[in-house]
Amino acid sequence: MTIVAGLELQRISQAELKRLYADHCKFMAGRTGGKKFALLFRDASELDLTTMDLRDCEFIGSSLERSVLEHAQLSSANFFGASLRGARLSHANLSRADLRGANLSNAILEASDLSYADIREGYILKRDADGNYQAIRQDHTEVVGANFNDANMMGARLGRIMGHGASMANTILRNARMRGADMSQSDLRGAVFTGADLTGANLSGCVLHGATLSGAILDEAVLKNADLTATHVSEAQLAKARTAGMIASAKLDQLDRNLRQILTEHLRWIDTLGVEGVQADLARVNLQGTDLEGVNLSAGNFDLATLSYSRLAAVKLTMASLRGAMTIEADLSDGDLRGANLSDATMSGSRLVGTRLGPIALLAGSVSKWTTNLQGARLNNCNFRGADLTEVNMSGANLRHANLRGADLRRACLLDADLTGADLRDANLQETDQRGVVGLRL
Repeated sequence: MTIVAGLELQRISQAELKRLYADHCKFMAGRTGGKKFALLFRDASELDLTTMDLRDCEFIGSSLERSVLEHAQLSSANFFGASLRGARLSHANLSRADLRGANLSNAILEASDLSYADIREGYILKRDADGNYQAIRQDHTEVVGANFNDANMMGARLGRIMGHGASMANTILRNARMRGADMSQSDLRGAVFTGADLTGANLSGCVLHGATLSGAILDEAVLKNADLTATHVSEAQLAKARTAGMIASAKLDQLDRNLRQILTEHLRWIDTLGVEGVQADLARVNLQGTDLEGVNLSAGNFDLATLSYSRLAAVKLTMASLRGAMTIEADLSDGDLRGANLSDATMSGSRLVGTRLGPIALLAGSVSKWTTNLQGARLNNCNFRGADLTEVNMSGANLRHANLRGADLRRACLLDADLTGADLRDANLQETDQRGVVGLRL
């Protein structure tokens, strides 16, 4: 017997699980002898449910700890009060699932679909000695240490979830309701909180590099020691938040020199090969909306800089470092970004028409070259029409709905990249590494 929340659960074997699923498949097909799958207050820990179609099924009060449910179809399934600690649910479809009062601590839900799921607090019932049901209070859903990286949680109702130390990098939390949630010390890099309600949420110690908080409600949200460098958020949104100890991007007027002086010294540094002048270091600086069209910023440091909505057409950023930079809807068309490091950058909606992103020779006439790094970058809805992307490293990049029409992607690395909805008409994909690519449509 397994005890979960004070309840004794009867063990189910893998063989019995398979028999139940076979009967369920008959039920789904309308065949004789079929029966809908249900696990109520059962111990199904460490079992294999990979790819099973269990939509609308019930797992109320059951234990699925350390079970494997990867790629399973679980939309509208009922996990009320269930324990999924350490379960593997990567790429599972849990849209509109009922996860109230569930324990998801240390579960792996990478790239899962949790859109409109109910993950609020809940409680389950226990029958006492007299046969009456007694409430066992579960004040919140536990997601401590859970991995939601790249998951879709759009519209999910999360309520007062406890997610201390959770990983939600690149997670879509658009319009999610997280009033009073405790997500302290969590990794929220690149997460999308557009329109989310974070009233009174505890985000202390969280890392939000590249996160989008536009339209999110942050009233009374605790941001103590949270790092909001290169985060898309307005001062008006932060006005009612508790920001003591919060780390934010530096403003231009806080620098020891004005931008014109920095750019002049940098150009001198380039022209004299470093003998005179000073290399531009604008890391962690907010440059949102700045006009840098045609400027030579080669080899500059823009790590975690904010360049969203900036005019960067024909800019020269060869060998520049823009790791984790935020360049939402920036115009980089006809720019030269050869050899630049844009790993983990958030470039959603940016214009890179005709931009050069191929490799650059380390020395004139040398066969040695430096490739451009877009590993893990968020490039969704970017316009790369006619761009040179030869040999670019885009492993793990988000290229959803990107315009790659006519782009040169020869020998590019697309390992594990997401190309769902991308326009690849007339693109050159010769010798590209397409292992693990999602959504590739030619």
